[in-house]
Amino acid sequence: MKLYYAPASSYSQRVLIALYEKDAAFTPIEVNLFDKEERSRYTKINPFGKIPTLETESGQILFEACIIIEHIDQYFQYKPYLIPQDPKLALEVRMLERIVDVYINRGRDALFSDSQRPVEEQGSSEVNKARRLLETACLQLEERLSGRTWLAGEEFSLADCAAAPTLSYLRMVYSYKHLPKLTDYVRRLESRPSVARVQNSGREQMVQMLSALKNPLELVPLDNG
Repeated sequence: MKLYYAPASSYSQRVLIALYEKDAAFTPIEVNLFDKEERSRYTKINPFGKIPTLETESGQILFEACIIIEHIDQYFQYKPYLIPQDPKLALEVRMLERIVDVYINRGRDALFSDSQRPVEEQGSSEVNKARRLLETACLQLEERLSGRTWLAGEEFSLADCAAAPTLSYLRMVYSYKHLPKLTDYVRRLESRPSVARVQNSGREQMVQMLSALKNPLELVPLDNG
């Protein structure tokens, strides 16, 4: 099993968290998409030129983090089950992963892009809409976390793999410290060994990328953001 990834990529981090949770054996292959020749070689594996990509034991090539994690969970059929075996709970896990990806992650991307525009061009109607959807999604997570350790209950899941890097990077452009359950949840996430390992390995690359921006940003510690 080979994983093509970049340490600072939030989607790569989702998959790495899943692999570490399963204590799975795999070969990590770091990809530098900023290198023209390396990118050209990589697009022969993934024609979309995005990371991560998983080459399975049988040679099948899989794109998209959530699909890769489903494969990992099916291949390593032991706890923690990242997709619950109960069908109803599995649906909730997949729905929560979609909330994180469609509304929080895309909202973060919109706010990130907006931060790199001239001040007079910031705050478009599209960006404000993305912010509202982001805020709604964060409120949804706040409500669902009542009485729960993890997003879907007491078991760590696909939804948490998605939430960990997304909510960590979100603090660069949006603060959710007014949501106590969500903040406490992120504290639990970032204390979990698989998540801490992934964040530590990707920190240096992300700091370099953020400092090179036209309008530099910083990673924001949880208690500051």
